Amino acid sequence: MQHPWNTGDLETDWQGYFIPGTDVLRNRVGADTIEALSDAENDLVEARIIELRESPGLLGDRTYDLTFLQAIHRQLFQDVYLWAGDVRTVGTEKGNQSFCPPGNIHQAMDHVAFEIYECTQLATVSEMGLARKIAYLYDYANFAHPFREGNGRATREFFDLLLSERGAGLDWQKTDDDELHGACHTARAESDRSGLIEMFTKILDDEPAYEF
Repeated sequence: MQHPWNTGDLETDWQGYFIPGTDVLRNRVGADTIEALSDAENDLVEARIIELRESPGLLGDRTYDLTFLQAIHRQLFQDVYLWAGDVRTVGTEKGNQSFCPPGNIHQAMDHVAFEIYECTQLATVSEMGLARKIAYLYDYANFAHPFREGNGRATREFFDLLLSERGAGLDWQKTDDDELHGACHTARAESDRSGLIEMFTKILDDEPAYEF
């Protein structure tokens, strides 16, 4: 079945993500305002995160590639969006930062997966080099930005899962969206990951979010 956001025409696809005549994304919860959708999304996704942390096996094999990130997104947003877990069909941006074109998303995430494989799911990364490595991987995953909505939460769980492999975690309460988005923008626009490295140095801890 052809979805209205996957017709092959960029303008049609862009409009197809929205309820016709509105700026509200099509959704499963019957929300017809941005505020109502946001409230429902927050509650439903939080419940699915709790479920996932109790049963990480729901995702299948921990391959740390695009397929795995899609499985995370589908788990989190299955109650909210018809396209949960599907790679976006349109370009997207946040503020003055543009993300990877749809046709190159696989390439960016393949690089992330290869780097993770090369360091044996971070096992061979030193404590001193961990923040730098996570900053590098996060920069690429953020640039890939595979989904129409919900990239931030899916990506956070991706890295929480990855770090749990070595008994580490991320205390996201020690940062905020302004710091994160600013550091991500600088990493892309100026090829300067120092902000991301500083942020991850601050929020890395020894409390994994997942137990396997």
